[in-house]
Amino acid sequence: MIIQGFSNIASTYGATYKSAVERQTSPAPEAKYADKVTLSTEGKTLAADESKPVFTQQRTYAQERLLQAASSDRASAEKIAYDLAKTPSTIFYDISGQRGVGDGTGEFVRKLSTTGEIVGDDYIEKFFSEASAIDAQRFSIYETETKKGTDPVEILSKMIDFTNQQSQDYLDATGWGWRGSAPPA
Repeated sequence: MIIQGFSNIASTYGATYKSAVERQTSPAPEAKYADKVTLSTEGKTLAADESKPVFTQQRTYAQERLLQAASSDRASAEKIAYDLAKTPSTIFYDISGQRGVGDGTGEFVRKLSTTGEIVGDDYIEKFFSEASAIDAQRFSIYETETKKGTDPVEILSKMIDFTNQQSQDYLDATGWGWRGSAPPA
């Protein structure tokens, strides 16, 4: 099984991952991407909300370690927060046993790298529809907090907490905070 988180964040910390990314469409240029999604009133409220949100999942060990590492270097924290705000969500697939991978004897199926669930076109279409709104809301949190002069580690924390609130389908598809993450024994 091959799993990858946000490659920009992973490379910042020297993590080595191999990715298997399939996009339904190519990402639009930044200006067009921003025009495709409008932020709901609820999203704007959430972005401006100072209270602690209710989580779908609690922070993982890896997320806590990321925040801890980011708190030691403001420039790194700023870069990680920016990268998290600007990186579009995508689905990560398990390509082990697929044709052209390894021994090449497998049959191609779209299987989530986190759960092994086989997904079809409807799932993928629903994911990208949901993901574009989540990406826009996460970016809105980043912009709002940056304009207020919020510490980059706190901005990063807010974006992590926001993302942790998303549907289990979104979390599983993106590998976000994969629930298998645990402290080393």
